[in-house]
Amino acid sequence: MAFPTVETSPVWQSYIDLANDAKPYLQIPSTDTTRDAVLQDVIDAACWWAQDTLGRPIPPTTFQRRFSGFSGFGGSHLALPYYPVIVDATHPITVTEYWGASGPHTLTLQTPATQGGSDMFQLDALRGIITRSYLGLLQRPFFPGLGNVEVTWTAGYNPIPRHWIMATKELVKYWWENTQTASRTFQPHNEYDNAADRYALWPAVPDRIALMFATAAQVGIG
Repeated sequence: MAFPTVETSPVWQSYIDLANDAKPYLQIPSTDTTRDAVLQDVIDAACWWAQDTLGRPIPPTTFQRRFSGFSGFGGSHLALPYYPVIVDATHPITVTEYWGASGPHTLTLQTPATQGGSDMFQLDALRGIITRSYLGLLQRPFFPGLGNVEVTWTAGYNPIPRHWIMATKELVKYWWENTQTASRTFQPHNEYDNAADRYALWPAVPDRIALMFATAAQVGIG
């Protein structure tokens, strides 16, 4: 699957396959293709909800953003908005500084095998932190400028945690059964997960599903 370059608004990718994941889970015969388009809409919506709720991509997704370099306090660090970062042969990370009339300068990822250059950066892949480095030993501020540091990177999970796949398939099943295969005004006994839901016509996401994504919730102040 090709993942788009995103500059401003994230475009979340689907990670539940219609034929191999959704249909077997819903016990729909593979030969029944009469409602594939509707089912795909439900899959896409469930995958989008999950990633929108987490505020991060789940499958490997490529992004491109511009950051401002500066020489003041903390000017050696850039915080990527989406992580963990995946870096391998098919998902490289590129960091390019634009030095005005001097043009672009591509930085090199510092690894145990690649040390000593003046135009380098270190990567905390788990937290999405990029640190400009000098000779592999010292922090060095990014070249100052407004939106002059361009970063292309891939964030997400590979492999995708199995409980997130399970939760997403459960959400697809819940939405499919409540909107396509059953009365839209009747709720089966004990389907609701909490007392408040019993007074709702149709709870959008049951607690049992939402809680399976809670392991990735980011809690902070400000």
